[in-house]
Amino acid sequence: MDNTKRRKIEEVIWLEVRTLLIVAFFVIGQRLLMPTVFHVAINVMLLLVVIQVLIEPIPIVARWAFYAGLVLDIVSGTWLGWHSILLLLAMLAVYAVLARITSENWLLPIVAVVLGGLTYHAFHVLFTYALVGGFDLAKYVVVVFIPELAVILIPALPVFLLLRSWRGIRRGEVPIDVY
Repeated sequence: MDNTKRRKIEEVIWLEVRTLLIVAFFVIGQRLLMPTVFHVAINVMLLLVVIQVLIEPIPIVARWAFYAGLVLDIVSGTWLGWHSILLLLAMLAVYAVLARITSENWLLPIVAVVLGGLTYHAFHVLFTYALVGGFDLAKYVVVVFIPELAVILIPALPVFLLLRSWRGIRRGEVPIDVY
């Protein structure tokens, strides 16, 4: 472990419960409170997980993706673990491609959302085809993939800047950007 300060078990449990509660708040907010744009629900958790890959350490983002997937599965009635696998695969694809690029580039969240969305939906199609059978790929691309990707691309940069500044505030950094 790279952390020299060991935490008590109750601190570790509290951190996990807190993370689960925050994720559950976002998922329930996504399902109940978020409006649909052009009859497409905004996939807030995909957006947050993909953007967090650029900012936070991978273990933290992996826990977010896992918990968000489980809560999404419980709320939407899909197989338990379905969304967790898809979010983790999207997170890993973004990390594998963009890990060495600095998070100061403003085009990075756009590329990350496109790459994460492609991975998420490609594996969704692959798993659905393997488990269910017949699947109309052209209809899925036109009705689900393109509108959802367009809808989550809109807030990608503001969410990235907000999360990056929040990370700086938590670390005590001076929030000055000079471009």
